[in-house]
Amino acid sequence: MSEQDLVERLLSWFAHHKRDLPWRREPRDPYRVWLAEVMLQQTQVATVIPYYERWLARFPTLEALAAAPLDEVLKLWEGLGYYARARHLHAAARAIVNKYGGRIPQTLPALLALPGIGRYTAGAVASLAFNADAPVLDGNVKRVLSRVYGLRAPKDAALWRLAQALLPPGRAGAFNEALMDLGSLVCLPRAPRCALCPLRERCAAFASGDPEAFPSRATKRTPPHHRVLTALIVDPDGCVLLGQRPIGGLLGGLWEFISSDLRADCVVDGQGTDQLKQMIMARAGLAVEHAEVKWLGEVKHAFTHFRITRYAWQVALPARRATEAAPNAYVALRWVMPAEVTNLALTRSDRKLWQIYQALSLPKGATTSL
Repeated sequence: MSEQDLVERLLSWFAHHKRDLPWRREPRDPYRVWLAEVMLQQTQVATVIPYYERWLARFPTLEALAAAPLDEVLKLWEGLGYYARARHLHAAARAIVNKYGGRIPQTLPALLALPGIGRYTAGAVASLAFNADAPVLDGNVKRVLSRVYGLRAPKDAALWRLAQALLPPGRAGAFNEALMDLGSLVCLPRAPRCALCPLRERCAAFASGDPEAFPSRATKRTPPHHRVLTALIVDPDGCVLLGQRPIGGLLGGLWEFISSDLRADCVVDGQGTDQLKQMIMARAGLAVEHAEVKWLGEVKHAFTHFRITRYAWQVALPARRATEAAPNAYVALRWVMPAEVTNLALTRSDRKLWQIYQALSLPKGATTSL
C-alpha cells in the first residue's frame, strides 16, 4: 500500500466513521476549535463535552472570554484540571482582542506566539479552522504512526516529519481528524481493534503479531507523595480565610484554605499544634495563640504525576485579626462568607475539606487551645 493509498483509505474510513462532536459543526468556528483542542489536552472527550457546553453558554465569543475576570474563568474550569490551560486561554483571548481585533490569526507563527499555544494546538487550529496544510501530533496520532511504520521508540521530531509528509494538500484538517479518530476508536493503547482498521494491510505492528508493543511504554514510576498542613480558619461571624495561589505555579489562581507543605520529618497525629501555629503565621501573618482548634482529618488526592495528603485543622478565632500574605505563598488573602465559598474556584481537595467542615460543626468535638 502506497502512502497515497494509505491517505485515501484513511479518509474514506473517516467519512463513514467520524465522531459527531459539538466542535465539528460546520462552518467551523476558530474560537470553538481552539477551545476544544485546549480542553482535550490530557482529557477524555466524554469529560470535555459538558465543560465545553457550559463554557460556551457563559463565554459564547472570544470577546466575552477576554472581558471576563480570571476568577470567573478559573471557576468555570474547576474540576477539569491542568489550570494553566484556562489561564493561557484567557491571556491569549485578551492578546487576540488587543492585537488582532478579536480575530484568531491563521498562520502558524502568529498562533505560536500566543500564550499557551504550542505546535500541536497551532497545527490543529490552523488545519481544522482555516484548512491550512499543518500537521498535528497528539497521543493518538503518535500511536497510529508508530504502529503503521513499526516504530518502537520514535522521537517526536521524526513523527512530526512523518505527519507532515503524509498530509494531503488541501485536506489536512480531515486527515488530522481521521488520524485522531482512528487512534481513539480503533488503534487503542490496549486491545486495539485491528480487524476494523483500514490500514492493517500496511501496519507493521499488526504484521508483527503484537501491535500493543508499538510504541514501547516507559516504565511507570511510583509518583511522589507530598504532605500538606492545612488550616481552615474561621472568624466569629463564620467567615473563612482563603488564599489565592500564585498565578504562575501549580493550580495557579485557585483559592485554598491556608496551607503549606510539611517537611519530611514532621509528624501529624491530630494532637500537636505548634507547627500549625507557625505555618499560619508564616503564610498568612496571623497570630492564633488563643484560637480554638479542632482536628478535621486527612484528605487524599491524586494528580497525574504526584499525590498529596492534606492534614486539616479547623481554627476558630475569638476575633478577626489582620492578615498579611507571604509573597511566596499567596497573591491575596480573603475572608469569605460560607455561602460564597463555593463561588470561588477551589482545588478539589479544598472542596472536600469544605464538605468535611460543613458536616462537622465545632461543638460536636473536643477542642484544644493554641
